[in-house]
Parts: sequence; structure tokens; C-alpha cells
Amino acid sequence: MELAVSSSPNLHGTVRIPPNKSHSFRALIMAALAEGNSHIVSPAVSNDWMRGVEALEMFGAEVDPKANNVWEVIGTAGRLKIPDDVIDCGNSGIILRFFMAVAALCEGYTVLTGDHSLRHLRLCRPLVDALNNLGAWAVCTKGDDHAPVVVRGRLGGGSTEIDGMDSQPVSALLTASALADAPTEINVRRAGEKPWVALTLDWLDRCNVDYANENFERYHVRGKGRWPGFEARIPLDWSAALYPVAAAVLTPDSELALPGMDFDDVQGDKEVVNVLRDMGADIETTAEGVVARSSELTGREIDCNDFIDQFMLLAVVGACASGETVLTNAEVARHKECDRIAAMAQALKQLGADVEERGDGLVVRQSKLHGTRLESRGDHRMVMTLSVAGLVADGQTLISEIECIKKTFPDFVQQMRSVGCDMTTRE
Repeated sequence: MELAVSSSPNLHGTVRIPPNKSHSFRALIMAALAEGNSHIVSPAVSNDWMRGVEALEMFGAEVDPKANNVWEVIGTAGRLKIPDDVIDCGNSGIILRFFMAVAALCEGYTVLTGDHSLRHLRLCRPLVDALNNLGAWAVCTKGDDHAPVVVRGRLGGGSTEIDGMDSQPVSALLTASALADAPTEINVRRAGEKPWVALTLDWLDRCNVDYANENFERYHVRGKGRWPGFEARIPLDWSAALYPVAAAVLTPDSELALPGMDFDDVQGDKEVVNVLRDMGADIETTAEGVVARSSELTGREIDCNDFIDQFMLLAVVGACASGETVLTNAEVARHKECDRIAAMAQALKQLGADVEERGDGLVVRQSKLHGTRLESRGDHRMVMTLSVAGLVADGQTLISEIECIKKTFPDFVQQMRSVGCDMTTRE
């Protein structure tokens, strides 16, 4: 399926934002490791969520949907079964990394694999090495640092070092270390994507896990943790919210409201609001949510590491801002669903933008964009980013393979059409 997008001024109305995926998965995993029953209210249910549910049931948890979008989880109290089949992580880096670490809590062998991006782009070596250093055993079966991976426990504790450029292996190791047989010391080189680690630490705090954090570079986790079941409502997703926010800011005569957005939540992507404000955006945040309005923006240099998922969207913003926008410290974006730096450079050039690719980011200069045919590369954030570009480009923009947006924002097209965006899906 492809998406046709045309220039769309005068956007007005309310956009309903879905729950946050990162919170949802951390809640699911902590509930599966808890003692007793937990209730997760309004999680981000998607294909990834269902794969996660299936995998946790293979580890011995019971997960059931109830009325009013509540999911009940009967935890394992940290006593996990050996999965009787391969865990297919699909396109989810969260499932691959977190469940590699969870698998290290089992006595037997667990096999994890996934789609092309997991088997060729998402690095497993940092977590594999750390698990091996802490008494477990793990190996990348192809010897190329990617899935498939085989893991055998148990995680004994001890001391290890891990590359933290990508936050997921660090977060996964912290979570599993809470149940290790002895205390664990984790030293992190190149500590990056710190807000995502902070989100993990927030869930450890909720479950009263005993740990110490020294500037995201050294952690001490006591191990042998136990925590009771809990009830948690999942916050709305700042990552998803920023696409309609950017659409309102970049298109003429527009004003969009996003109710329910919580600026006090730990999600790092909310800081993009302040980045856009510094560029000149008229964005109002209140207890009720966010209102974004048409604005004239000025380019600036932006360190993207704390909100790496918004790197591509900020590249489109840069093409619409006066002067030059320099996006830096984004090397990890090359190891997501696709190489997002190279992919975004190519897409912007096709749209007519003046863009320069660098090793850790892009330089984008104000440009007149024109519609063209673009490849999504099966990346949900690429689809939504290019959709925003299509709203400000002359003519029509066609984006391929848009089904992947179900991963984080299933109603994206419907929500954007409801506020005046010229978007049409085609088979």
C-alpha cells in the first residue's frame, strides 16, 4: 500500500495520539517478571506488542486482554521457563535486545531471530559480550554481530563493560540484572540515548529495584530482586505527537491541538518541543496538552542523541527553516529499521532539498520541496516523516510500503486527514 500526500495549508482540529510503545514494553516485561498479577491500562497494542506477549508466554507468563483495554499479566516471579520454540522478534529491536537479556535468566537455551533489519542492521554484539561476562552464554550464530542469537543462562552477576551508543542493550542488561544471582556492575562506554535509559530506570524505580546510577556511565544493580504485581496506565506517545506538531508548525494558517500530552513524563522526545521553540515555533504546552501553530523557523545546530527517533523529522524541519540546520551526534540512527541518515539524505535530495550527509548526521539548508515518489524502506518513522514533507512540498508525494506505521501510530493517516491533510492511501 502507498500513501499519496499533497500540499495542505490551513490545518485545524484535534489529533488523538496513541500510547507510548517504549513504556508499554517495559511495563509488560516488568509485569511478566513480577510476583502475582499486574494490570496494564491502555498499552500500545500492535504486531510488536503481540509478538512480545507471545514470547513472554513462552517464558511462562500469562497475558490476557480484559475489558476497557486492560491487559492482565500473571508474572513468573523471575522463575522463567525455557521457550519450546524460536522467538521471532519480527522488526522489533526492543523484543530482540530485551528478550536476549531475559533469556539469560533461564537455565536452558533460547533462540531469537527476526526480519532483515534485525539480522543485518541491529547490533547484538555489545549485549552478547556483556552477557558472556556475567556468567551467561550467548552467541550470534552467523558470527556477524547480528541475529539469530542463542542465549543460555543463568545470569550470575559480576562486572562488565558495554558500548552504550545504542540504549537498548544497556536497558535490557539493567532489567535482567535486577534478577541476577549476585550484584552486577555495568560500566558504559559512549553512553548515549540517555532518556531511553532513564525510562527504563523509571520502571525499575516503580518496582523498587535496588540500583545505583552514576551519570549513566556506571551502574550497580543488587540482583535477586523481587517485586509485586502492579497497575499502570501507559502515557501517550511523544514520538508520535511530534509529527502533527511539525505539520502544524510548517504549514500556513494552521493550528492543531493534541490533548492528553504530559510534558512531565520521562520520555525524551518531548524535548523536541523546546528545540522547535528555539527555532521560532509557536507551541503551547499546558496541563490539558499541546497546541501547535504555523511559525517561521530559523535553522540551528541540533544534537539529536537524546531524541534520536526524531532525527529524520528534524531534517524535514531543517529544509523548511531559514538558513542552515546541522544535525549531529546521530550515528546510532544508521542502525535502526534502516540506515536513517543515508535514507533521509536520499529522500531529501529527491524532494529537491539542499542536503549534505555526514558520518553522524546531516546538514540541511532551506529549500523549495517538490513532490516525488519515495521509498519508506519499511520504516514507520520514515513514512510519517515523509508525510510531513509531502504536506509542504509542491505537487504530490507518493510514499511506498506504509503498512509499517501500525507499529507506533496505527491511525496516523485517519487522524491527519481529520484535520485537513490531503492524504490518500492506495493499494
